[in-house]
Amino acid sequence: MAQIIKLKRSTTPGSVPTTGDLSIGELAINVADGKVFLRRSGSLGDTVQELVGNVYTGSVEISGSVTASYFVGDGSQLTNITVDQSATIQRSFTNSSTWVVTHNLNTPNPIAQVYDNGNYQIIPQTLRVTDNNTITVTFESARSGYVVVAKGGHIVSGSISSDNIDGLDTAIISEVNNLGVFSGSAQITLTGDVTGTANATVINSVDGGSI
Repeated sequence: MAQIIKLKRSTTPGSVPTTGDLSIGELAINVADGKVFLRRSGSLGDTVQELVGNVYTGSVEISGSVTASYFVGDGSQLTNITVDQSATIQRSFTNSSTWVVTHNLNTPNPIAQVYDNGNYQIIPQTLRVTDNNTITVTFESARSGYVVVAKGGHIVSGSISSDNIDGLDTAIISEVNNLGVFSGSAQITLTGDVTGTANATVINSVDGGSI
C-alpha cells in the first residue's frame, strides 16, 4: 500500500516556522501562502530560510542566468550591474505586403524607417502605430527588406564646461555692457577706503580693512 509523506505545515496565512519548529534540513509548508521553508545551519547559527514564495527576505544567491518577462520595482537597490537599453530595433521581412513589427519600446511615439534589401529607404503605403509596442507597415505589393524602429519623444539633457564653448566669454561681456552694469570710464583701485557720495560715478579707492 502506498505511503503518503506529509511535511510540517500550517494553514494560517503569514505563519512562519522558527528554528524551534524544525530540525536542521527539515522542510515546512505554509499551505495558505504557498511558501516552503527550510531550517539551515550557518556560521552565525541556524536560521529558517524561505525557499519558495512570492516574497523573499534576506539574501538570495543564484548561479547562472535569470530570465523573466519583466521587472517590478524602482531598482534603487540594484548594484554591480550593467543595464543596456536598445536604442533601435531592427526587424527583417521577406516577400510580404504587411509587416507587423513588435519593438517593445513601450512608447506611443516610435520613429520608424523602412529599407529594402539594398539598404535604400522606401516609403510604405501606410505605417500605423498599433499600440505602444507594435507598429504595422503595409505596401501596395509584397516587398522584402527591414524596418528600424527607435524610441521617439525623448528629452536629451546634459552639461558642458564653459571652457569648451567658443565665444562664451565675449558674449557674456557684451551682454553685461548692454545691460549697463558698468558705465563710464572710472577706474577702481583696491587701496584705501571707499569715498564719495551714493550717486558718485567714480570710486576713488577700495580698502577691505583689517581683521
